[in-house]
Amino acid sequence: MDVSYDVDDGLPVWRCRAGRAMPGGVLAVRRLWVGTRCEAWLGWSVEQWCPIVVKLVRPNQSRQPRALRVLSREVMALAGATHPALPRLLHDGTREETPHLLLEHVDGPCLADVLEENGPMTVEDAALLGARILAGVADLHRRGLAHLDLKPANIMLRDGRPVLADFGSTRRIGTSQRPGHLAGTVGYAAPEQEAGRAISSTMDCYAVGVMLYEAITGDTPGQSSEMVSVPPLLRRVVHGLLMPDPDQRMTAEAAMRSLAENVPADRRPWPRWADQHLCVRVTAERLEPAPVAALSSAAGGA
Repeated sequence: MDVSYDVDDGLPVWRCRAGRAMPGGVLAVRRLWVGTRCEAWLGWSVEQWCPIVVKLVRPNQSRQPRALRVLSREVMALAGATHPALPRLLHDGTREETPHLLLEHVDGPCLADVLEENGPMTVEDAALLGARILAGVADLHRRGLAHLDLKPANIMLRDGRPVLADFGSTRRIGTSQRPGHLAGTVGYAAPEQEAGRAISSTMDCYAVGVMLYEAITGDTPGQSSEMVSVPPLLRRVVHGLLMPDPDQRMTAEAAMRSLAENVPADRRPWPRWADQHLCVRVTAERLEPAPVAALSSAAGGA
């Protein structure tokens, strides 16, 4: 592939005409986005006859350890993953001449675009969306991983069902953050995450709380208090996920169970009898969360 220069940061990016071969043996369709260390292309697999996402390091980053770590974290998160809220890893090309990954293409808009275009969601839609997002998050947590950069731009919607994206910040639960290289996005990162604390599952739970607040009100916490009309049970879940103290914060599976109660029976994401099989312990280090009512009281109600 040839090299050109990005119009925003002026640094090298890959240039490939439509129909030309890319790393991984797929044919280029178009560039999807450019990040600091990596870029992503929509490609076409002749072998599988379907679209595929090619994520590869930028030309000037191909031998930079940080860029390679971004791809390696994606491999860690997605290798062998089978949950429908997680995209499939189709090929690990991190050790090839041009380090890259081939990922399942999720055909649909991101949550950020949907909220910008349509405004706040109904209570039922937000609760259903949150429960489905948390199901994917809980799968990561059960495998000892935290996503650490959950935000509307990283939630793709395939036929309305969420699929998590961009696992370049994923870390193992219990590991330390490198000083000066904190994971996450300001506004969605938990307070202890921004403070450089060790990685925990509750960091993801906080980010989901911010997204739920935004999906319901149209604003992020601190910008609006328009939750007065939200049903008390859902309001308690949002506040429970946003607890500043991570030891008081709701876990993914506890929040899933409560969110499902805000969804009518005919739209529930799983049968009611399955609730008894939800485990409130997400990692071996997490204690059983406080009851939802206690979390609401600690958060000061609405």
